[in-house]
Order: sequence, then structure tokens, then C-alpha cells
Amino acid sequence: MRAAMPSKSKLKCWVWLKGSSRQDCARWESGWVGIPSDLGGIRIEHPDYVSCRVPDWRVSWEEPADLKVAPKIPDDTQWKLIPTG
Repeated sequence: MRAAMPSKSKLKCWVWLKGSSRQDCARWESGWVGIPSDLGGIRIEHPDYVSCRVPDWRVSWEEPADLKVAPKIPDDTQWKLIPTG
């Protein structure tokens, strides 16, 4: 079970990455900080990636028990939200 969304402060989080078509590397990745966005979703930051805004389902505020088990992914969902704000 994922923890509730935090208040308006940056907190450590894990982000679900889907990998690429060449690799089966979908996973939860650590090293991120996130903060709820006024535009909806979560703004995520990591030193190796461009900061962006993603849907809530892609973020876990607690370390997942199994880093290879996907979250419930909604049908016809967006993976990245625009504007990134």
C-alpha cells in the first residue's frame, strides 16, 4: 500500500519507470524527491534526469517491497504531465 501524499515540501520518493522497448527494465527507482504540484500530479526531481511533473500513480512515498512490481496503471493514462510546472 502506498503512503498518502505529503504536504507541500520536497520528500524522498520512488518513481515508476517503464523502461524502453529494447529492454525489459521497468522498475521503481530511488534517488528522487517529489512535491505535489498545484497543477496536479507530482513534480519530481533527480540529479540524472530533467525535472518534470508526473501522475500520482507513478510515485511512491515509501520504498516498494518489490522494485519490479508495477503500480496499478490506469488505462489510457499519461506518463508525463504538460506543462511540467
